[in-house]
Amino acid sequence: MFDLSTFTPYKQAGIILVLGLIFMLGNKFFQTIGVSDPNPEKIWIMAATFGLFFSVANCVFSLNVKEGAEKYWTQSMLVFIATMAILTGLAFLISGMNVHQTGPFQWIFLVVIISYFVFSTIIRMMKGIVDFAQKEEWNQPNKRK
Repeated sequence: MFDLSTFTPYKQAGIILVLGLIFMLGNKFFQTIGVSDPNPEKIWIMAATFGLFFSVANCVFSLNVKEGAEKYWTQSMLVFIATMAILTGLAFLISGMNVHQTGPFQWIFLVVIISYFVFSTIIRMMKGIVDFAQKEEWNQPNKRK
């Protein structure tokens, strides 16, 4: 069976980046042959979408980390920043527009980045509470003095 503990942030980012590149190039191809409207902002939508997809997937996979959680969290943060930078660079190269020329997309990217850090913090706190509760002895309640 598939072991989720071996699915590191690096593997997650690699899959997201490959899928993002395929979808962005596919969209550019369809725009070039006239199947899709020539709208370079669609490339930026896909970059933001795959950034958000990494954010959610990484938070879900982080729930399964048993040992080395601190290392996993550090790697996740650094890999997320690198993934967003690479997706932004790919969108710029493929669309020919920078993020400031696309209107609201700079704000969309900011929301994706902030939401990742909020999701990660919530998941990390939840995991800490669950781990604490599992270690605690629940045989007898503590008496107040």
